Amino acid sequence: MSSFVIGSLYVQNWNGVTWSQPSGPGTTVYPQQNTGSFGYPANQLLMQEPGQGLWVSSCGHWLDAWQIFRDYDTVAEQSVAIIACPICSNIQQVLSPFESIYDAIQHPIIVG
Repeated sequence: MSSFVIGSLYVQNWNGVTWSQPSGPGTTVYPQQNTGSFGYPANQLLMQEPGQGLWVSSCGHWLDAWQIFRDYDTVAEQSVAIIACPICSNIQQVLSPFESIYDAIQHPIIVG
């Protein structure tokens, strides 16, 4: 058991943004990334940002690499690695002890 809730925000205002998760842990986090067209009227340039990334987190954000936080779990009484969305800090996984993230056999995506 862990004192961290999977699917919840680790840092409420990560990256200086006030994130919200109105439906609770494990649901979409707002604001979401732009996935539609947006333009610059001055030069008539229309751009598309179609949600590109290697992974899509449970919060709905797409990303290329995970954010890893080191913290202390008071329930397990040991250092833990919190694998989170780098956009909003939504917790995806908690690994203990922290040093286990360096095991390329168990966690190849994190190490690679």
